[in-house]
Amino acid sequence: MVAASALAGAATAQVSAKSDHAEGTLVFERSAATPGDIFLGALKLDLAEGWHVYWKNPGDSGLPPTATWTPSPGVTFGDFRFPAPHAIPLATLMNYGYEHQVVLPFQIQIAAEAEPGTDVPIGGKIEYLICSDICIPEDIDLATTLRIAAAPETDNAGSTLIVGTLPRIPVALTGKATVERTATGFRLAVADPGLASAIGAAKNIRFFPEGPELSNPARQIVKTGPEGVSIDLTASDFAKAGDQNLNGIVVLTDADGAAHGWEIAATPGPAPAGVADTEFINADTSGLAPPPPVAETPPMGFADLMLTLGFAFVGGLVLNLMPCVLPVLTIKAAGLVHTAHDPKVSRAHGIAYLSGVVLCFAAIGAILIALRAAGDQAGLGFQLQYPPVTALFALIMFAVGLNLLGVFEIGGSLMGVGGRLADKGGTSGAFFTGLLAVFVGAPCVGPFMAPAVGVAISQPPIVVMAVFIVIGIGLAAPFVLLSFTPAFAKILPKPGKWMMTFRQALAFPMFLTVLWLLWVLSGQTGADGVIAVLAGAIALAFGIWLAERIGRNMLGKLVAGVVILAAFVVPATATTWSKAEAQVTANAWSPEKVAELQAEGRVIFVDFTARWCVTCQFNKGAIHDASVAKTFSDLDVAFLEADWTNKDKVIAEELAKHGAAGVPLYLVYPAKGGEPKKLDQLLTPGMIETAVRQAAGSL
Repeated sequence: MVAASALAGAATAQVSAKSDHAEGTLVFERSAATPGDIFLGALKLDLAEGWHVYWKNPGDSGLPPTATWTPSPGVTFGDFRFPAPHAIPLATLMNYGYEHQVVLPFQIQIAAEAEPGTDVPIGGKIEYLICSDICIPEDIDLATTLRIAAAPETDNAGSTLIVGTLPRIPVALTGKATVERTATGFRLAVADPGLASAIGAAKNIRFFPEGPELSNPARQIVKTGPEGVSIDLTASDFAKAGDQNLNGIVVLTDADGAAHGWEIAATPGPAPAGVADTEFINADTSGLAPPPPVAETPPMGFADLMLTLGFAFVGGLVLNLMPCVLPVLTIKAAGLVHTAHDPKVSRAHGIAYLSGVVLCFAAIGAILIALRAAGDQAGLGFQLQYPPVTALFALIMFAVGLNLLGVFEIGGSLMGVGGRLADKGGTSGAFFTGLLAVFVGAPCVGPFMAPAVGVAISQPPIVVMAVFIVIGIGLAAPFVLLSFTPAFAKILPKPGKWMMTFRQALAFPMFLTVLWLLWVLSGQTGADGVIAVLAGAIALAFGIWLAERIGRNMLGKLVAGVVILAAFVVPATATTWSKAEAQVTANAWSPEKVAELQAEGRVIFVDFTARWCVTCQFNKGAIHDASVAKTFSDLDVAFLEADWTNKDKVIAEELAKHGAAGVPLYLVYPAKGGEPKKLDQLLTPGMIETAVRQAAGSL
């Protein structure tokens, strides 16, 4: 926080304050106002060289400046009025904002009851996110007083600054704006006399949306005509533009850099005549023209396909040993102990488990194909990037733990199902265990599995589905083999009371999994999301208790069922409203940071990680080993972390660029520049030290 100091000089209410990377000044049209007066003030931000702040829609990332005004009797403040921004392309991001200086006018109204001869306080806290290759939230406190007089007095400096800014404030459209679907997205068309008359002097024309209607707003193809302009835009998978209004501003910039904007509220409909006669070439094409077409990946041959499927099968086998899957496999271990002495039941459970595993992997493959078709980048583990899914899964694992402890029995009194369905319930349980194993195991990209999925994800849908199904077969193969092997029963102890103790002991890995999921959720939603899930767990336990006490009649079942349903639905819904505060760290990965460090000639170690990836957390021990830390220090190795716990398009695209289907991914950039080396998914301190020494040229 930075305190303000009033500017020297008479007849002014201006006040300024500095933060680390900007200076903020409050200016006013008046040096003295009258009761009932309405006039303009403005916040002027002078930014350090190379830094920028954001427009009201920051684009792919960022936050706009905000003001929290100190309550002042007799003074009312309006919202900031944002001048036309300019595009700020950063690698794969497109942001909107301002560099060097921005002036944000706002309206001030003095109450009619204000007394001439008195001073009214004006001030508050100004907060803004200011960015270069990193982003830093800063704030300044500005406070001054304004004199109330019988007649208004003009502040010449403030008035001049504000009047000079007003032409850059977008004006209301007097003509017509429409939006319609096209084969590649949608077309915005604007017919307006004022806009059309300014086209002749324009050097750049672009549209800035007020909301996230565009997946890549950088891709704009502009055409002009005597009546206005049309702009072809790329639609995102959730874009509604073309079916409802599209809001934003169209900005024309002349040769002197003066920007003029028109506020657009386009309604669905065909483009008016005379707006798309000639293609307009922007003088500044950074981020405006469509990128060159990407060559399609050629379909792999039969030998390559067989090799990929082989990697997929082995990857599925190895997944059984990954720390992500082990807690869930304890459930299946209990099932084998119970069924191994009955070959018929054992085989049925093996087939049910295989079906659950394969079905879940097939569903993941289908979703990834759909996301790819919609232009999104996603990888394994995408399901746990959504807090409601994490919350729901934590509650399911808690319920599984209670079931293993014997608090309730599925197929017993809780559900009111007769004994004749017990066997069916057991088979259903094996199927459900298969689903759980994949759901919690898929985020861990193990050896062999990574190259298979990384290669397959760019192939036709049938190849993608084949790879995911084969991974499922590999994961399920050990338990299916044991289920169909009668000799296995001979090495297991006979059923007895010990089985109940064994089953209850298996509940505690489930509760540890719940703890892990709550830790993941805390990074996504903060404490509020964790508290919501804990409340849901209490409600679930209460619902189970109710079912055991009053679940014999229809009304009792209904009441208990509503409580149990609410225990799952309410916390999952609540997590959509909670979000953890963004933590800006010095070692946060970005393409710009990598470029900067490469320019310095440093070795770079990048850790692509996520809270929900247990393998990633396991590898932290090697990454932060004392000998590794010493090697990093001796060689001046830069350590960067790319946290993919929450959905992040830039990280997803970087993973895809390196052929990775998910995390973990570890890259070591050599000191002399060039492409990075990928390390294995399971790290050791020696492996890391060898890689960075090679990158530094000392080995």
